[in-house]
Amino acid sequence: MTALAPEAAVAQAPARRRYPPTTMIGPVEAQAARTPSASALVLAGGGVVTYGELNASANRLARALTARGARPGAVVGLTGGRAPAELVTALLAVAKSGAAYLPLDPTDAPGRLERLLAEHAPVFVLGEEGLDGLPADSPLATDPPRALTPQHPFGVGLGPGGRPQAVRLTHAEADRRVRDLQAAHPLGPGDRVLQLGLPLWEFLWPLRTGAAVALADPQRPGEVGALVRELGVTAIRVAPGVLLDG
Repeated sequence: MTALAPEAAVAQAPARRRYPPTTMIGPVEAQAARTPSASALVLAGGGVVTYGELNASANRLARALTARGARPGAVVGLTGGRAPAELVTALLAVAKSGAAYLPLDPTDAPGRLERLLAEHAPVFVLGEEGLDGLPADSPLATDPPRALTPQHPFGVGLGPGGRPQAVRLTHAEADRRVRDLQAAHPLGPGDRVLQLGLPLWEFLWPLRTGAAVALADPQRPGEVGALVRELGVTAIRVAPGVLLDG
């Protein structure tokens, strides 16, 4: 098993690599088209979601979001508390719609959630209880069209203490970070990557390479080693403090 270094170590590389600009979602869709039957998500308890299944579910949800105003330059809220597979599906759907995701915590301090919603004005908030409020059973499971460029926002970052940052993460910058990570720690088909306590955008890293994302069950908190054994993890991307706590 490989322990993937924190992002800070990658950022300290002597020279910044230059890559052809692209969006975060294009390589995921291309991977799903190449390997629709391969495992994309590996769930605690033995469940598996293939690339084809994940891509189709995210496409249906993306079309429902688009009908409610999601588009390049717009923002969609993502709340915590949802099942891990639903969270990945929602993240992909928001990216496919062209909108940027805004992470929201319903248990936050009083007034903070309202301030985030007022500042960023999301066109829709994917709720805590599953993907409620949106019919995700559209017959159209193909990749949706979108006028998306690498310079459009991909996500809204949160600063120290959860304070919103003025600068949003663009597709180009997120793509650069993911490619730097891949250059330092190559992933590929056969890898199962456990990611704990990291930004949402990092979940797309393995899905661009043909690897599978291993997802822990939030209702079964446990020691990291047990998750590694249960899910057949080959690489782990986690903050050092989490490993020490485990």
